Amino acid sequence: MREEEIISALACFPLPLPPLPFVKDMWQILSEDDTPLLVYGMGNGADKLIDRLASIGRTPSAVFASEGFVRGQSFRGYTVLSYSEASRLFPCHTVLVSFGSNRSDVVSFLYDFAARASCLIPDMPLAGDAYFTSSFYEAHAEEIGQVYEMLADDASRDLFAALVWYKLTGKPAFLKRAVCASDSEELLALHSVRTAVDVGAYRGDTLKELVSSAPRLQRVIALEPDPKNFKKLAIVAASYPALTVECVEAAAWDTDGEMNFAASGNRNATLESKERKGQTPSFRHQEKMVKTCKIDTILRGRNAEYVKFDTEGAELSCLRGAKETLSQSRPHLRLSLYHRSEDLFALPLYLEAAHPCAYSYYIRRPDVIPAWECDLIAVPKKEV
Repeated sequence: MREEEIISALACFPLPLPPLPFVKDMWQILSEDDTPLLVYGMGNGADKLIDRLASIGRTPSAVFASEGFVRGQSFRGYTVLSYSEASRLFPCHTVLVSFGSNRSDVVSFLYDFAARASCLIPDMPLAGDAYFTSSFYEAHAEEIGQVYEMLADDASRDLFAALVWYKLTGKPAFLKRAVCASDSEELLALHSVRTAVDVGAYRGDTLKELVSSAPRLQRVIALEPDPKNFKKLAIVAASYPALTVECVEAAAWDTDGEMNFAASGNRNATLESKERKGQTPSFRHQEKMVKTCKIDTILRGRNAEYVKFDTEGAELSCLRGAKETLSQSRPHLRLSLYHRSEDLFALPLYLEAAHPCAYSYYIRRPDVIPAWECDLIAVPKKEV
C-alpha cells in the first residue's frame, strides 16, 4: 500500500478497515526487499522475530540494543551493537523492534525513535502460529467486518480498525492510533461490583487494581495455575483481611480435569494445546500437570457482577466453560483480545453467538508497545 493511501486513511475517524484485496502486508514487503534489517532488542521477542524472518527468507544484518545496555554481548551469533554503530555499518536500513513495554517513558522513546528512523514494530502473536498477513485478513474479512459493525461506539471502531491496519503494516502510526482507555472503569461499572472473578490472576496485580477501583468489593474468586505465580497471589490476597478472596490454583478451561502446563513463573505460562504441540516455547518453563476447572463449576450457581479473562490464549475455552455463569449472572466482562491473531474477531463473535443480544461491545487499550493489553469490554444490555 502506498504511503499516501496510509496518510489518507489516518485522516479518517472512525478509521475504516483496510481495503480488499490488501496488496502486500509487512512480511511480504520484507521478503521481497533486500534493505538491511536491524533487529532492536534481545531476548524472547528477538528470538521469535529472527525465526519469523528466516521463514520468509530474510536474515538480520545486525542486532542492536539501547545505548545503556550494550556491553559486548552476543545474541544468536550477532555481536550486539548500539544503534549508532549499526547505522554506520548499514546506512540504509529498516529497524524492526522486537520487544514491548507499558512504561510511558519507553513507549514515548520508541515512538520518537520511530519518527526519526525507518522503523517497523512487527505484530508477533503470543499464542498460536497464525500471523496477521494479507491472506489471513482476506480469509477472515467477513468476520472482521462483522465485529467492526457490532462495536458500540466510534472509539471502539477506530481502535479496532487501527489494530487491523497495524497488524498488516507494522506501522507505528497505526499502533499509536489504537489507544483508548480512559473510560474502562466506567464501562465495567466497577464502582458497583461486589463479587468478581479474576481468571488469570497472575501474581495479584489485577487483584490490586480491582481493589483500588471497586469500593464495594466483597468477594473475589481468583484463578492462577502457575505455582510460582499462585504463591505470590496468595500473599497479596492475604493482605486484604476485610475482603474474601478465594484463590484457586487451577487453569480455567471448558472441562474439569487435568492438562499439561508450561509453568514459566511469568506471564507466558500457558496450557498445552494443539497449537503448541511439537513447538519449543521461547521462554524457560517446566512442564507439569495442573488442574483445569470450568468457571461454572467453581461458582456453582453463585452470581458475579464482573469477570476478567486474561489467560494467554486460552480465552475461548474459558468462555465455553463459563457459559452458564454468563447466562445466569450477565456480568460485565473484560476479555483479552491480543494473544492469538484470531482473538480479535473470534472471541467477540463467539460471545455474541453464545449470548445473542445480551451485550454491548467496546474495545479499549492503553498506550503500550506492541499491540498488547487490548480488551473487549462487554456491557450487559438492560432488560426491556
